[in-house]
Amino acid sequence: MLHYPLVEQLKEQYTSGEGKWFSLRWHYIESCILKAYQDSYAQTGNESDYTFVKSFVDRLYDESGSVPAIDISYYSIDQIKPALNLFALYQQEKDPKYKHVLDQIYGQLTTTYPRTESGSFWHKENYPNQIWLDGLYMGQPFLVQYIKEFGENKDYSDTLNQFANVRKFIWNDEKKLYYHAYDESRQMFWADKVTGMSPNVWGRAVGWFVMALVDVLELLKGEAADTGLLKSLLRETIDGMLPYQHDSGMWYQVVDKAEEPDNYLESSGTLMLAYAILKGVRLGYLPSEYTPHGKKAFDGTVATYMREVDGEARLGGICKSAGLGKHPDTGVIRDGSFDYYVHGELIVENNGHGVAPLLMAYNEIRLEGQRNA
Repeated sequence: MLHYPLVEQLKEQYTSGEGKWFSLRWHYIESCILKAYQDSYAQTGNESDYTFVKSFVDRLYDESGSVPAIDISYYSIDQIKPALNLFALYQQEKDPKYKHVLDQIYGQLTTTYPRTESGSFWHKENYPNQIWLDGLYMGQPFLVQYIKEFGENKDYSDTLNQFANVRKFIWNDEKKLYYHAYDESRQMFWADKVTGMSPNVWGRAVGWFVMALVDVLELLKGEAADTGLLKSLLRETIDGMLPYQHDSGMWYQVVDKAEEPDNYLESSGTLMLAYAILKGVRLGYLPSEYTPHGKKAFDGTVATYMREVDGEARLGGICKSAGLGKHPDTGVIRDGSFDYYVHGELIVENNGHGVAPLLMAYNEIRLEGQRNA
């Protein structure tokens, strides 16, 4: 197995980076970081991985066993994602405070959470009638795992329908690529007035989508659900992306505009694709000949963007954040143009958007190495 000393170093050092690289908060970015360590713990039994996760999560709770940061009257699919970390903690600890929040989040998602007419969760209440690719990763693995573990009626049709909607509304069949988002009302300034689609293919949005597919497929293994659609979507999405994989193994920030000035090879989207490809092969949803594409994506990102600064491992080339519409905090107008994705957001180091999929993909690299040892 190949050795990745800088990745190992980053994994070890990153847990002490609270306040510098990540924050103590109920947030999807930190949730993704925690997932990488939870998956590592499940593979290796390394207690320090588990302790990091449990300590982080427990500090989000108050003395009454609630998480004050959760606002059930506020609708945001991003608020759902951190609850996913609680399943494994509840299984191990049997502490009712974890189940309390799982029930709270599930209750909101399945009763009052607003939906498009086609049945998909709104991305957020301040982004009404909109489906973003990101949202599938934020909401669907939680919904599936809750039903699987606690549901009396194991009906996964809601999730299957929401994936089908993405294929119906955000896929460009000519390009064989997904755009970032869809506005059912076609009222947003970024939305095409005919299709409702946003104008560009953002690498990380596709990354969120394929991670959602492999994680949901893993959860549905052995369940009475017709996963044929999800398997075909995974392969179709990866097949659409492979022609755009750069010689380095990476993908561009705006995937299909490699020749445009200032477009750049972006770490987070590339690493999400690496994770989804390697995991998809491991679980049998992609043929083994896809493995080299996943490894090349991982190796290319490490070679291009990992370095050591004053004894600290760093991952660069990460788009700090990107979205559509008026940013709720900053008021910045995000129009989904090429110029926005390339110039409108910072390129940073060691942000969780990149570190989380780096470590998640590294878990898959290690598993692949063990299988071939």
